[in-house]
Amino acid sequence: MRASSATLPPDMSAEGRAGSVGAGDGSVELVGVTKRFGTVTAVDAIDIRVRPGEFLSLLGPSGCGKTTTLRMLAGFEDPDEGEIRISGRAVQGVPPHRRDVNTVFQNYALFPHMSVSENVAYGLRQMKTDKTEIGRRVGEALEMVKMSRLANRKPREMSGGQQQRVALARALVNRPSLLLLDEPLGALDRKLREEMQIELKLLQSQVGITFIFVTHDQDEALSMSDRIAVMLDGRVEQLADPDTVYDHPRSAFVAGFIGKQNFFEGTSRDRGSVVEGDGWTFRSSLEPIGAVDGRAALAAVRPEAVRVSAQQPSDGRNAISGDLASSSHLGDVIQFVVLTPDRKEVIARLPRPDAPHLDVGGRVWCSWEADHTHVFGAEQVEIVLADPARDEAAAIAG
Repeated sequence: MRASSATLPPDMSAEGRAGSVGAGDGSVELVGVTKRFGTVTAVDAIDIRVRPGEFLSLLGPSGCGKTTTLRMLAGFEDPDEGEIRISGRAVQGVPPHRRDVNTVFQNYALFPHMSVSENVAYGLRQMKTDKTEIGRRVGEALEMVKMSRLANRKPREMSGGQQQRVALARALVNRPSLLLLDEPLGALDRKLREEMQIELKLLQSQVGITFIFVTHDQDEALSMSDRIAVMLDGRVEQLADPDTVYDHPRSAFVAGFIGKQNFFEGTSRDRGSVVEGDGWTFRSSLEPIGAVDGRAALAAVRPEAVRVSAQQPSDGRNAISGDLASSSHLGDVIQFVVLTPDRKEVIARLPRPDAPHLDVGGRVWCSWEADHTHVFGAEQVEIVLADPARDEAAAIAG
């Protein structure tokens, strides 16, 4: 739900922002942008366009290029190829302090010897803003992040969440057209992180500034973003709104990285509408992606689409049997883990009122509809079926 601009301090409503943000509309364009470090290509010819006032998340695993992309937008790195435009202006070669951009870091980067209000005022003082104007704008910024009552405290006297609010206020007080956020919630505990997700999105809706948010946390990206750019190996795998990325992934990596997924490796048949494995055949009514008949393919289904029962389904749904290995309470859902005869885990998550009462160790059936089955070519099978524990052990041994 978008907040009304009537709740904002003076000059931070939509009308007030017209003078400050209007000087640059906050649009962002990366066209064919590439960045190399020696022989390593960190960002590989990406194209991203961000609308003014949009909340875009750059999401991906470590080393995917998301932070390098953010650093190029901030001016800390220069692209080797391509062009970056902010508010319609090319910014290659423009130093960070001359860009209409501010950055919020994970470590807050507050001055420990300064009070809250002094930290927030620092940028304005560097620009030699009038003292009366500084006082007014600092007060507005602290009010936005609900930190007015702690204006005289030092950073060491505040919690992590409070320090993060101060860092946000300091970034917003200059009224940039673009705010970059580099995993700003990563150091917070889970409860506080979830609270800050809500407040951060509400704040962005209020001030109307373009936010580009870097994270490896899928839940953060899904809960806050207008659109998500999912990155892997320096490339954008998919750029779309959260519903589209979750329900219609364009690659096996996106399907597995966003939320939880059950993958089954088999062979594509009938133009990708069927995947056959050892003792099972799954049908899909969705458009296959990269599947070629007679070649290896991946069938994918989300845990919330899987039903678990003690009887074999008789309605023609996709189904596979196994032994119930565990049943766990996850708040408002029950998670079942089923081990198939070939020792593959199938995960099902059902709302508590709909979850059957089943005995652990008993034989059960997992089933789901064809319109919940995604089919992909097997190009990314090593990524999506990787065993993290095995890979970590190999890395240590190597």
